[in-house]
Amino acid sequence: MKKLFFLAAAITVMASCTSDNLVDSPNVAQNGESGAIVFGSTYSGLTRADHTGADAATLLGNNFVVMGMKSDGTIAAADAPVFDHYNVNWVTNTANTTTSNTSDWEYVAQTIHAHTSVAAQSIKYWDYAKSQYDFIAYSKGTATAVYTETPSATQVLFSAITPATMKGTNDAGEVQTDVANITKGAYTVKGKASELAKVYIADLVTAYRDESPSDYQNVVNFKFRSLSAKVRLALYETVPGYSIQGSSVKFYNADGDESPNNTAKLFTTAGSGDVFNEAGTYIVYYPTTGDSNVGETDYNKAHVKFTPAETSGSTDTKKEFGTLNSDRYVKEEVDENGDKTTENGDNLYIGRSSNTATYADPNTSDATDHYYTIVIPNETGAVLNLKVDYTLISTDGSGEEINVTGATAQVPAVYATWKSGYAYTYIFKISQNTNGQTNPSAGPAGLYPITFDATVVETEEGIQETITTVASPSITTYAEGKIVTTNNEYTVGTDIYISGVAADGTTSNAIALYVAELTGTHSSINEATAKLAYEQGKTDTSTDVYDKTEVKLTQIYGATAVTSVPAVDGNEYIVNAVKFTPTSAGTYVARYGDDTFKIIKVQ
Repeated sequence: MKKLFFLAAAITVMASCTSDNLVDSPNVAQNGESGAIVFGSTYSGLTRADHTGADAATLLGNNFVVMGMKSDGTIAAADAPVFDHYNVNWVTNTANTTTSNTSDWEYVAQTIHAHTSVAAQSIKYWDYAKSQYDFIAYSKGTATAVYTETPSATQVLFSAITPATMKGTNDAGEVQTDVANITKGAYTVKGKASELAKVYIADLVTAYRDESPSDYQNVVNFKFRSLSAKVRLALYETVPGYSIQGSSVKFYNADGDESPNNTAKLFTTAGSGDVFNEAGTYIVYYPTTGDSNVGETDYNKAHVKFTPAETSGSTDTKKEFGTLNSDRYVKEEVDENGDKTTENGDNLYIGRSSNTATYADPNTSDATDHYYTIVIPNETGAVLNLKVDYTLISTDGSGEEINVTGATAQVPAVYATWKSGYAYTYIFKISQNTNGQTNPSAGPAGLYPITFDATVVETEEGIQETITTVASPSITTYAEGKIVTTNNEYTVGTDIYISGVAADGTTSNAIALYVAELTGTHSSINEATAKLAYEQGKTDTSTDVYDKTEVKLTQIYGATAVTSVPAVDGNEYIVNAVKFTPTSAGTYVARYGDDTFKIIKVQ
C-alpha cells in the first residue's frame, strides 16, 4: 500500500541531562540552555517505515505551525500562548547550531505567521510552575496557504487557532456532543478537495509535569495525518465455467442511468446529504482531552466536521475510479481432456480471488499509488451503490457468452464513514448468482443474489473488513482487524459480526446460522445451492436439518445479538448484528429472511 497516514513528531527535549535538572519540584527554575524547547520531525507511513529529516520535511512542505499553551489543567483558561502561531521551519544542516534547534527544525527568528500576535519568534523554555503544556499543530504541506482572503481554486484558507473552542462548541462557546451542532473548533481549513488533500492535521499533544517521570523530560510527538482520505475499488469473479472480460464491465452513474460506461464508479442518493464532496470547510476539533481521559482510545484525537461549499460543483452524487486494470489476468479454459489451461492471447480478464482482484485505475500509466482516488472524508457516512453490466465468456472453448445487465450492490453507510488519513478498499465479488438480467426486456430480475465482497479501510492504526452479499435485502459480515486481500475470508476463533441489510441500508440481527456440508459429488457450496437446500430440503420436521441437491444445512445456535461492533479506530459502529465465533474450520451459511444467503468460509 502506498504510504498515506503521515506522522510527524515535534520533539521536546532537554539539551543536557545533568543531575541539577532532573528534579520534580514544580518550582525549580530551569537554567538557560538546558530548559530550551526544541522541535524535530518524523514521518511514518502505512508500511510502518519511518522517515525523518529531509524526507519528512518535504512531505510537510518544510513547515508546520504550532500553538502551544501552558496551564494548570484548563486549556481554555491558559495563560497567554507560549507559541502563538509559531512557524517551525526546516533549515538544512543547522542542527545543534542554536539552542532552539537540534534536528534542523528552527523556530527562533523565523518569519512570523499571519495569525500571530507577537512581533518576533523567540526561544522558549519549560516552566515547571505550570502543571501542563498543550500543543496544537498543523502543516499546510505542499498547498498554497492564505489566511484572510477567500481562497482560489489552488489555495487553502486557514483560520486562526482558538484553544477556547477546541473541544467543539456552538456559537455561544458551549461544548457540543452532537457533531451536527458544532460550529467552532480549534481551527478551520477551507478549499477544494484536491488542495485540502495536501494538508496535514495533528492530534493534540499534552505534556504533564507531575507524571513520574515528568513528561517535561520526554520526547513529545505530534501525529500528523493527511486531511484527505483515499478510496479504491476492485472486482473479482468466481463463476464456474466462465471468465469476465474486463472491458465488458460497464458501470452506471445512477440507478436510472441508461448509458453505462467503462469508468468504474460508486454512486449515492441525492437530496439526503449522501453525496461526494468536492469543496468546503473543515472544522478541526479535539473532543476528548484532559488527564481524566488519558488511556481512552479517543484521547487527544483530532476530529473533523466538514461543511460542503455552497457553490456549483462542490458536491456530486458519484465518484469515479478510472477503468479496470485487467491486463495481467488470463482466461481459464478446459482442453479436450477436461484439464484447465489458459488462453495465450489477450490477457483481459478480471481476477478470480480477493487477493488477485482487478482494481480500477485512475491513472493507467502509474500504478504506484495502488489505484487510490483522493476523497473528502465523511465521518457521517453514506450508502454506496454499485450497478454494473458484464459479459460471461465460457471457458470450454465454445466462445459462448452471457450478457448480464443491471447487477447491483449496496454498502451500508456504517462501513463507509471515511476519516482523514485512512485508506479504504471496496472489493466486489461476482459469483454465479446474479440479481441482474440476461434479457432486460423480457427476462426475470433477481433470480439469485449476486455476491459482492467489500473490504474497507487499511490504516496505520488498524485494519477492518466487511464482506457484503448483495441483493435486496443483503447480508454483511465483518471481522475486526481482518482483511480478505491476505487471508481470503475468516479464521477459527475470529469474532464475526453478521448483519441483515434492508434495501434502505438499515441493519437487522434476524440472522439464522448453519453448518454446510457436501453430501454428494459437488465440489463446492454456493449461495444458490444453499438457498435450494433450505427451500426444498426439509427432511425432518423435528430437526433443523436441510438436505437437498447434495448440500446439507444444519442450523447452529449460540450467536449473540449486538447493537454495535468494534470500529477500526477503537470506537464502535452502531449497527444491529449477531456475533458468531467459529471454533472449527468449514463452510457456514447465514440466512436473512427466506431469500438472502451468505457463504462464510472459515479456515
